[in-house]
Amino acid sequence: TSLYGASAEYALHSLLIMLARTDPVSVRDLARFQKLPERFLAKLFTRLKRAALVKGIEGVRGGFTLARPPEQISVMAVLEAIDPKRSLFECGEIRRACDLFGPQPPAWCVTGPCRIHFVMQEAERALRSVLTSKSLADLGYEFEHKAPHQFLQDAEIWFQKSRSGRTNKKAGKVPNEGLRQQPGSPGSRRQRQPRKKEI
Repeated sequence: TSLYGASAEYALHSLLIMLARTDPVSVRDLARFQKLPERFLAKLFTRLKRAALVKGIEGVRGGFTLARPPEQISVMAVLEAIDPKRSLFECGEIRRACDLFGPQPPAWCVTGPCRIHFVMQEAERALRSVLTSKSLADLGYEFEHKAPHQFLQDAEIWFQKSRSGRTNKKAGKVPNEGLRQQPGSPGSRRQRQPRKKEI
């Protein structure tokens, strides 16, 4: 089994998607876009909100946005929010139980930290250092340079249409087919709406 599993993967992928959006993104849309279980993803966003990594906006046009600049959100911060107090190794101090020692292990055996535990702690410090040094902005930059431009365009259109469809359904309007604009072109980003009450 892995140290960090599906929870960490779902959270990090969802935050990367949000990084590319200027409007709030709903958990439902994030779940549909990635074909993930919505209820499970909603629980993860409750933890992310509690850790002040995301903030919620109420209303039909609401959802979640990043609560900090992506440069200030480390991968380690996300992992700690999702899976707090996760450690690489738990020492059971079995060095004390050698059959040769009898009821009391000798001082040489129990003095200082267990060497196996020491190595594991050193490895964990190195792991945490790497995960702390890597920010959400770093991951986003690397992904944008890997993903084809067409995929980035299609993703933008997908979220625009989903958001527009939800808004129009609430207002009883027919969905606007004029949303298929190129990201980065004039009018491709929606005008910012009046600030909505935070959840």
